[in-house]
Amino acid sequence: MTGPADAPPGDDRETSEVLTSLFANGQALVTKEFELAKLELTEVVRDKAIAVGLMVGAALFGLFLLGFIGVTVAVALSIVLPPWAAWLIVTVAYLLIAVVLVLVAVQLFKRPAFARTKASIDELRAWAKGQVGR
Repeated sequence: MTGPADAPPGDDRETSEVLTSLFANGQALVTKEFELAKLELTEVVRDKAIAVGLMVGAALFGLFLLGFIGVTVAVALSIVLPPWAAWLIVTVAYLLIAVVLVLVAVQLFKRPAFARTKASIDELRAWAKGQVGR
């Protein structure tokens, strides 16, 4: 008597032959997965590099825009003020913005690095010492 009608036919190969085949097919599968991951990583790196290049281009145009805005404000102010005063006002405004940005950056640089990680490690160390002392 054979198995159910929808059961697959039995494999007449030896167990060692099946295991060898399984191992070889497993290696091929892992190799193909690594190749796929490498292709995907290449695509991701390429896309990110293009995005970084576009952001650098946008930043460059942003700097040009900032310069043109300064000139426009200075020319507009020169309608009601002497030109030297208009340019001085724009220069001082840019200087104030730069000083504020530098002060914020200095505060960010002064932040302790890895504070939460250090606290977590100290907490784990204290817990471990408590466990050993029991």
